[in-house]
Amino acid sequence: MNVLRGAYHSCQARLADGRGLLYKEGMFTFRPYQWEVFQDHTTGILILHWSRQIGKTTTLAAWALERILRYQGHTVTLLSNSLRNGAEFIERAARFCENRTPDRNALKFKITRHEIRLLTPGGPSRILALAANPRTARGFSGDLVLDEFAHCEDIAGVWDAAEPILSSHPSFLCRIASTGNGRNLFYRMVQDPRFALSRVTRTDAWKMGVPILDPLTRRPITPEEARAAAIDKDSYDQNYECRFIGEAQSLLSGDLIERSAEAEVGIICSGDWSPEALQLLEKVSREGAPLFAGVDVGRRRDRTVITVVQSARGGLWLVRSILRLEAMRLPDQQKRLATLLSLPRLLSLSIDMTGIGLGLYEYSRQAFGAKRIQGVNFASTVPASRLALPRGAGLPQLSGREPTVRVTESLATYLLRLYEENRIRHPLDPILAEDLRLPRRVVTPSGQVSISAGRDESGLAGHADHFWSLALALDAAQKSALPSPAVQVVRPTRLPRLGTARRRICF
Repeated sequence: MNVLRGAYHSCQARLADGRGLLYKEGMFTFRPYQWEVFQDHTTGILILHWSRQIGKTTTLAAWALERILRYQGHTVTLLSNSLRNGAEFIERAARFCENRTPDRNALKFKITRHEIRLLTPGGPSRILALAANPRTARGFSGDLVLDEFAHCEDIAGVWDAAEPILSSHPSFLCRIASTGNGRNLFYRMVQDPRFALSRVTRTDAWKMGVPILDPLTRRPITPEEARAAAIDKDSYDQNYECRFIGEAQSLLSGDLIERSAEAEVGIICSGDWSPEALQLLEKVSREGAPLFAGVDVGRRRDRTVITVVQSARGGLWLVRSILRLEAMRLPDQQKRLATLLSLPRLLSLSIDMTGIGLGLYEYSRQAFGAKRIQGVNFASTVPASRLALPRGAGLPQLSGREPTVRVTESLATYLLRLYEENRIRHPLDPILAEDLRLPRRVVTPSGQVSISAGRDESGLAGHADHFWSLALALDAAQKSALPSPAVQVVRPTRLPRLGTARRRICF
């Protein structure tokens, strides 16, 4: 750069005209996805989940400059994952005011490595770049740009320090930009429907004219060719196609969950059933089909989740209510179950009777009868004929004996099939959506396919409690039409070795 460092100098910087902005003695033209972000001066918090190398830093640098041109005495603070990246942001912004002019009325800028300061009649406006940490975030007010937010060391602490700044004045805006970095706070914010989101993949940008070059031959290639050449496909998807590592192996994809969400279909409660939820359950069961429920039992580390479902026309299943119980004693959980079972149109309820759930199951069965209370032992197996295989698929016969599968595999594959057939409608809720993503397909080094329900590292969800509660509710509906015993526990059997790998579920 040829600007004068450390002193005020004249610059020809101005507001955008059309979709262009003066840039390094030329004109910078915004692509559609960049222009949409650049001209937005009303959205309080906007998340940019963009691919790498498609103009994220340049767009936000131009937006920050425009903010201090629009509002006298205004400050835009950039919190970046490193001071070096912060200096690069200042460099990009400075390029938009690099054109010197002898005009007396030209704007007066002072540009240093980590700051751009503009003299205005209302006082100095500035863009300030700082390293992202909770201590520096607390010292300034104004607009915030959180750059590469997912890659900051303490993003929870940074957000905890930054959020009060945004709440202090109606004109302060925030722009959060990053590629993914696993399932941390940035991942949770992207999934949270309360935040405005701009998601642009490398494929999207390529269709709008952003070139992709082969790193070896330097010839133009397509996104498909770029991904095929990538050594680590998961990292490529996270860096360029706006996926999060781990999401690709989820049993239920984000698209399946998102399309099934409806805000008004049911009510989610915490701690106890709300009067509104009980009134809804009584009303819909009186006017429509009966209700069924599933209970995934927890005590200290995991929550208990109770899910109530109802069938509707077209083979749909509606999630009418969900109750979350955090660290609640089993006698108090029994009271919540008793309240639900007092509804006359709740025909059947399936309880996870594995571990501590056995006591809750035995109490409920004694109080409300074996006809209404079903018990499911997650460590048991069931006949493989209950597995919801794709239509037309058959099951192998092993020495004339019907094979068995883990009961959890039967529950999970049936729930997956309903989601794939678009036959589930559940409430719109970020905790529910995150929890439904937790069960994942896993391929072992030996080639075996299993389903693993790991614990959510972000702390938002849990141990797939909502997933299993919903699966149990649907299991209760299935069993209500079958003359089966209240508890179906099939002891594991040792099967002959086969040439092909067996499917297993690991927890």
